[in-house]
Amino acid sequence: MRLKIKRFHYARDVEEALSLLSAYRGRGAILAGGLDLARSFNPKLEGLIDISGLGLSYVHEQDGGLRIGATTTLTEVLESRAAREYLGGFLAEVVGQVANPPLRNQATFGGAVASAHPWADLPTALVAVGAEVRWVDQEGEHRARVEELWQGEFRRLLSSAVITEIFLPPWEGAFAFGKLSRNVGDIALLNCACGLGIEDGKVAWARVALGATPRRGRRLLWLEDLLTGEAPGEELWQVVREQVEANVEVGADRRASAAWRRAAAGPLLARTLARAAEKATARQR
Repeated sequence: MRLKIKRFHYARDVEEALSLLSAYRGRGAILAGGLDLARSFNPKLEGLIDISGLGLSYVHEQDGGLRIGATTTLTEVLESRAAREYLGGFLAEVVGQVANPPLRNQATFGGAVASAHPWADLPTALVAVGAEVRWVDQEGEHRARVEELWQGEFRRLLSSAVITEIFLPPWEGAFAFGKLSRNVGDIALLNCACGLGIEDGKVAWARVALGATPRRGRRLLWLEDLLTGEAPGEELWQVVREQVEANVEVGADRRASAAWRRAAAGPLLARTLARAAEKATARQR
């Protein structure tokens, strides 16, 4: 079976891209990196609308946060000084573990948000830092935190929209990323992103997201509550290991069993939290 693409368009601006999408009535698609289009088959698809020329490839620092254009490739993010400095290198730590260089050259930041695959690394990190996605449709401009957007029918919503930017807010503490996979460059069997703020030797706030469970990354609010007010250290990390194994919600798929994920999640989270605590403490010095 082959795609039945009849027309290819280079949109001159967002308004033209939206107009073309509307004209195709569900038979058109936005093209930026094109990875999802290459790996999926939609027999109804007739037109592709290229938005790579709309000036949406950029990484800008803003008051300690980051504004990343939707068509910015993951390689461009890695090469950006602003991205490498964000949260002490946290974003670069995550992006550097996504797939491999050829795919990072093609994959776009907006595409990662639009696809939000359950096994993907970026969604888990974006949920942890409270990233906000901005998009435009026929009704105007919209924005929402990714963890809220992904709770609804976001693919249907974004199918008639153009994602323009992702904003990563500033944090005073530090974040770390952890991942378990079969080999370097493989998709995650489990991943996590952990952020901590340390004040007076105790956890002032915590942001903990666990992904590839095999669901998309979600925050563990109960674990964040458990951590807050406690002193970081091996005693706390042991509690984390025990409580996660007892309480974490995981499932099975063809790549890993629920029992394996339950046993592996605690040590993965404890190690990642320990690194976040070390980084947060170092930033205070």
